[in-house]
Amino acid sequence: MRIVDVWMQHPTRRFLEQPFFESLRRWTRQDSIPEVPLSLTIETMDRAGVEVGLVAAWWGPQGALIDNDEVASFVRQQPHRLFGVASVDLTRPMEAVRELRRCVRELGFRGLRIAPWLWGQTSSSSCEGAAPGR
Repeated sequence: MRIVDVWMQHPTRRFLEQPFFESLRRWTRQDSIPEVPLSLTIETMDRAGVEVGLVAAWWGPQGALIDNDEVASFVRQQPHRLFGVASVDLTRPMEAVRELRRCVRELGFRGLRIAPWLWGQTSSSSCEGAAPGR
């Protein structure tokens, strides 16, 4: 059976330095955060039997923690194992559409990741008022 990880990130230092990882840093007794080489992510996939990963960018209200161009560079290094998933600034919808278009057309990305909780929304927030008859 082919195993595909559809929700993965290869962490950048910006991502790992976020306050929401503070408890993890305390638990592992790490004062500083080392760079994580892409080879470690691939080795971890191999140990878990994961053949392919959809590696996602991460954009939140504070900006890009893992930007689309960083994801594209990971995919270029492992084109048979990793496929890019874009993330965009939801507060700037027209720029978000342009960035998504660029990611698909120029970088070969396969999708868009939106994490509503990161923006203080529920999974149905964007659909409110969009139902027929409203």
